[in-house]
Amino acid sequence: MDKKGIEIYMNSGISVISAFAAWKGAALALDRQMIMRITRTDSPKNTRNINMILKILSREVGKESDLTVEILQKIPSGMGLKSSSALVAGIVKGYFLMNEIEKETAEIVSISSKISREIRVSTTGAADDLYASLLGGLCVTDNRKNSLARRYNISPTDYIMIMAPKKISSYEMKKVDLSHLKFAYNRMWQRVNAYNYEDMALINGFYLSTSSGKTMDMPDLRGLRFNWAGINGKGSSLFLRYDKREVAAGDVEKIRRRGYNCFVAKSTNTGASYKWLND
Repeated sequence: MDKKGIEIYMNSGISVISAFAAWKGAALALDRQMIMRITRTDSPKNTRNINMILKILSREVGKESDLTVEILQKIPSGMGLKSSSALVAGIVKGYFLMNEIEKETAEIVSISSKISREIRVSTTGAADDLYASLLGGLCVTDNRKNSLARRYNISPTDYIMIMAPKKISSYEMKKVDLSHLKFAYNRMWQRVNAYNYEDMALINGFYLSTSSGKTMDMPDLRGLRFNWAGINGKGSSLFLRYDKREVAAGDVEKIRRRGYNCFVAKSTNTGASYKWLND
């Protein structure tokens, strides 16, 4: 192969239905991307997690990995924004491309889900997050089967994502008993669609934060001009919805002055993409 390397662009996302309670989930893709550069080198220099992912791939696929993965743009981690899924799926996708192995999205999700559980960044395998990062849109999944049940195109909408002061690992949710929510989550999963996903996301955040006790300190929202707000998934970030990007941009400055880290992102129907470095 004469390709020098590849750059991969993976979506972040919002939790719509978290799969912790019933193993059925839904996630919405955001255009705040993780960008990674993957190159073939004689002496790869990677972080521990990246090395673990590559070693598992070599074990499962049977091809040695002499790849270096450099993260050029991050998604905030530990905030429920799908950073782990973007990282794992991006490396898996890049590994197959660099080794000239054709894989469908379902196969990439399947092996990414297995890796996510093995390296302990997810308890359910996060198929919902993986599909949203790879395909864009609203992805509804059965996480026990790693299967995509439904995918919806959605109207692109601006959100401010406000970060909590403390990170919360998805793997920590394994310790939380959510069995009392199984029936409620199954009903939500059956009914979620492109028109009510924000309602479901709001309910999801309420259920998880009140049941787990993992709530974030709420920022002062007075004077902000959002038209919808909710806790994102397990409570490590907050989403505010806006109709106009310029209004959101103005509120970002107010939120930052109040001491919170935040950014503006738009929901997107565009999936992951890549480009060869020597093209």
